[in-house]
Amino acid sequence: MKKILVNVQVELDVPDTWQLVEHPDEVQAIKLEDGRFMYMSFLPMFTTDPNAGAEWSSECTDAFSEEILDMVADEEVLMKVET
Repeated sequence: MKKILVNVQVELDVPDTWQLVEHPDEVQAIKLEDGRFMYMSFLPMFTTDPNAGAEWSSECTDAFSEEILDMVADEEVLMKVET
């Protein structure tokens, strides 16, 4: 078995009402204005089209999703506010 390291950085322009908070589950989350909390993580995308302009989707079976999640050996999510 080999390891593949994937680094993802996302920059979001969000409403001023959104806040970075420490959730009681010991994860950093974004508190939305409606009271929900959003945790940012990776979302695998799939296509069967090998050509440019392919349609990508996050749809897959629950079993495959679980298989992918089981492959994650470590995950680090860092969020910060830039003004």
